Amino acid sequence: MSEAHSPPARLLPTVSIVEETMRRARRAVAVALLGAGLMAALLLGQHQWSAAALQRAADRHAQAHKLAGDVRTADQQLAMAAQMAALTGDAAWIDRYEKLVPELALAIEHARLLAPQVDTERYQARTSDTTALLARMHASATEALKSGAADSARALFDSERYLSQTRLLREATEELTRASLAATEQEVNRQHTAALASTAAVLLLALAVGGGLWRWLTLGLGRSRHTLLEAEVRIQRLAASDLLTGLDNRAALHDAMHTLMSRARRHQEELAVLMVDLDRFKPVNDRHGHMVGDLVLKEVARRLSRCLRGSDLRARYGGDEFVVVVDEREGPGTARAAAERIVESLAWPMQFGEITVNIGATVGIARFPHDATTDDELLRKADSALYRAKQEGRGSVCLYDAALDEALAERHTLEVALREGIAAGQLVPYYQPIVDLETRQVRSVELLCRWKHPERGLLSPDKFIRVAEDTGLIGPLTMSLLRQATKDLPRFPAHWRLSFNVAPQQIQDETLVPALLAQLREAGVPPQRLDVELTETALVNDTARAREVIMALKRAGMTVTLDDFGTGYSSLSYLAEMTFDKIKIDRSFVRTLRSRPESAKIVAAIVGLSRSLGVDTVAEGVETEDEAQMLQQLGCKHGQGYLFGRPGLARNVGPLQSVANADAWVLAD
Repeated sequence: MSEAHSPPARLLPTVSIVEETMRRARRAVAVALLGAGLMAALLLGQHQWSAAALQRAADRHAQAHKLAGDVRTADQQLAMAAQMAALTGDAAWIDRYEKLVPELALAIEHARLLAPQVDTERYQARTSDTTALLARMHASATEALKSGAADSARALFDSERYLSQTRLLREATEELTRASLAATEQEVNRQHTAALASTAAVLLLALAVGGGLWRWLTLGLGRSRHTLLEAEVRIQRLAASDLLTGLDNRAALHDAMHTLMSRARRHQEELAVLMVDLDRFKPVNDRHGHMVGDLVLKEVARRLSRCLRGSDLRARYGGDEFVVVVDEREGPGTARAAAERIVESLAWPMQFGEITVNIGATVGIARFPHDATTDDELLRKADSALYRAKQEGRGSVCLYDAALDEALAERHTLEVALREGIAAGQLVPYYQPIVDLETRQVRSVELLCRWKHPERGLLSPDKFIRVAEDTGLIGPLTMSLLRQATKDLPRFPAHWRLSFNVAPQQIQDETLVPALLAQLREAGVPPQRLDVELTETALVNDTARAREVIMALKRAGMTVTLDDFGTGYSSLSYLAEMTFDKIKIDRSFVRTLRSRPESAKIVAAIVGLSRSLGVDTVAEGVETEDEAQMLQQLGCKHGQGYLFGRPGLARNVGPLQSVANADAWVLAD
């Protein structure tokens, strides 16, 4: 790899060449296959047509044979029936005679249909008078037989006239059947010859067309091969580049790091790997779409090129993560200086038409060979440093610390155990009362969480909630708790409401409100008994989305509380933009009511503001009677804290209606 590392040249022509080459190859193959298919269809069609014609001719010939026999048989039986009727005068023979007459006529008619027209016309000319005369004679003989004059009928059948006419008809009929047999045999021979001729013609055509198609295919594939060989080098370059940003991709990054580390090892130099993660990038995609997100990534690549040296390696590691590799020949501060330039450069707003985007960057740094000696290990440790930088806040830069690995291992173990614990039902709901400060009547309970860890015992939320939020487990955890809480609600007085907190990450979940409503319907709990608490952090991340969620919750019948009010920098703007039902005063103001006069003034201001907006207030962290009385004097309506009860299990809560102090709220084990 060269010293100067610059983005690769435009690679779009390579893609076009490959597509054009494949198009040519596909076209050549398609034409060849189409031609072959047509030839096969033609051969098959010709074969089927010839076979069908030959079969039809054979069937007609067989029918002619059968008709010739049928005519002879019918004629013989007719003559015998006539003689027997004349000799015996038996009515049965007369009936048989009359039945055979139409059968013979029908057989002769079928034979006429199979014979050539000229033979049919000749037969008609020879037999028309004879047929009519014989019909009259048959009728006379039949009448004589029926009247008992058998001698007259016998004389008629023995007469020379009758015998000559029947002989003439028989000869004509035999001539007609012979003509039918000869005609059908000629048709069979003709169809057989035609089938052989058409098959030979189609085969010759197939050979000619097949030869042309083979030449077309050979030439087309040859051109494709030549084009692909020309594009091979550019395709290899494409495989090593990120198509969107033009920077090296992950595979090329590893290859380049091997080269840089080998050179640094030979010259006893040091390298630094910077893992760069973009801040607030996901809201950009969610709010403006992936097209704007792609423009942001391209702009990030351009800014990295401007604020780094030409020899610094730059790569897109995946998603919104980038990796920079710098040499530290100029001193150990080179990497941190580069990281700070990156953070500063990416903090400036990006303008895309009328859209302004503000992101930022957080950077983790690992050094070679001090922290690791392989590329995978360097990247892993840079990622560990990045994780710590994120914990310190956006825009931070952190160097790798060996203690990070232990912390990450512990965090991973906790994550796995938490995932299993949610599935096993180890996360259980605890409840803390929220009371009316004047009457000390319990108005609602807040749903809190405790983890009954099989090895570490009962864990409070501060030990695992951050992990749940960072790993996406906060949603399943919340729904698991709510599912259990809806089963506990029937134990509580009907006027008690259930308050629970929704994490900032859950605001982006489009299924949040439908999932809550589905759980309530399943448990038969009306939405009016739920109060959803949102922190200011949830509002800061995506104000538009938070507003949508709040309106959806209120339309469903739930109430919404702004939690930890006063700890942020823009809470007043949220009160102006959104409609809350309650405001919770942060415990930091309650704890310092007596020691800091400013806290009392702030609480009084919050209460006054809430009253003017028609919103109730709840003070958190009330631990002494003195604090409760002072809050009541300042106008605060509700209180929550250890003074009224520590979090407890459902079986230890009801049926209490009011509490004067913590002793009245039975503690849970």
